[in-house]
Amino acid sequence: NVTTDGKVLEDVTSVKENAPVGEDYTTEEKTFDGYHFVGMDKTSDSANGKVTEGDKHVVYVYEKDETPEVKKGSVDVKYVTTDGKVLEDVTKVKDNAPVGEAYTTEEKSFDGYHFVGMDKTSDAANGKVTEGDKHVVYVYEKDETPEVKKGSVDVKYVTTDGKVLEDVTKVKDNAPVGEAYTTEEKSFDDYHFVGMDKTSDAANGKVTEG
Repeated sequence: NVTTDGKVLEDVTSVKENAPVGEDYTTEEKTFDGYHFVGMDKTSDSANGKVTEGDKHVVYVYEKDETPEVKKGSVDVKYVTTDGKVLEDVTKVKDNAPVGEAYTTEEKSFDGYHFVGMDKTSDAANGKVTEGDKHVVYVYEKDETPEVKKGSVDVKYVTTDGKVLEDVTKVKDNAPVGEAYTTEEKSFDDYHFVGMDKTSDAANGKVTEG
């Protein structure tokens, strides 16, 4: 029993030794791990037959089994901002995995940022391993905190001849625009209310910028 490349799997063994011509002989195909039978050697005598004068040599030939090469690939993922800041560095999702194996990645949350999409160079967020490397890239943008506009309201009470009955007091101080404010008409001894000053803002209303 030999291989196609000349390796001896089982050395020569006698099937019949010094037997009478005409006696039957038989040999059998054997199994060897990692090899498969391909046929009798071209120099071989019959596997089964009758003894003849002289020597007969039966030679079984085997070939090594081929293990198909499994193609491999890797997948990694990273999370970045639109202005190039790395929120989470590259991590392996699949490392040297068989081609065709499924992989998944996920959109993550980062304080102060919102997801805007996959990078234009990114491979699919979910898919199958292919030969070589796949790079999945999630892109985030910084949240904008809208500037809240502010305003103040104050009130004062004066006489027609310019005397201050009650000096300026704050009703709203640096309050958000749109917040409601109210002021009230007050009583002062020896004086009566005649109206709002022509430069006055409304007695009640909403805060505006300024």
